[in-house]
Amino acid sequence: MSPDQLDDLLQKGIEAAEKGYIHSAQVFLGQVAEHRKTPELQSYLAYCLAKGQGRMHSAAKICRESIKREPNNSLHYLILGRILLMAGEKSKSIDAFRQGLRTSPSPLIINELKKLGLRKAAVLKSLKRNHPINRALGKIFGFIGFR
Repeated sequence: MSPDQLDDLLQKGIEAAEKGYIHSAQVFLGQVAEHRKTPELQSYLAYCLAKGQGRMHSAAKICRESIKREPNNSLHYLILGRILLMAGEKSKSIDAFRQGLRTSPSPLIINELKKLGLRKAAVLKSLKRNHPINRALGKIFGFIGFR
């Protein structure tokens, strides 16, 4: 296969994965993987592995290896964050997204963070967010309209 054909298959695989067509993405990306092994390809294959087969731990491990190979590519952090979110690890997912934004700003990461939503700051910053006083004051202030 020529490099142009491989690039075309890679692009089709990425588009399929982003649209949620996991089986099609696995087919396209698998064909490319027979000829080359790039960190970007490995990350998208890991995403397909997590989304299609539910193997979150293996997929996260593959993404972390891609991050080691290309630490300045925010795409790996985006995919790792998505995998961690699927695994139910929201706080680790947010950490991965934020680390990706620190390496290089990405509109895809910003969209993921917007989907998750932002929490308002604790009323009393000296106490933990889930402290009963903070929770009560937050509800009262929200009811009154101060929050």
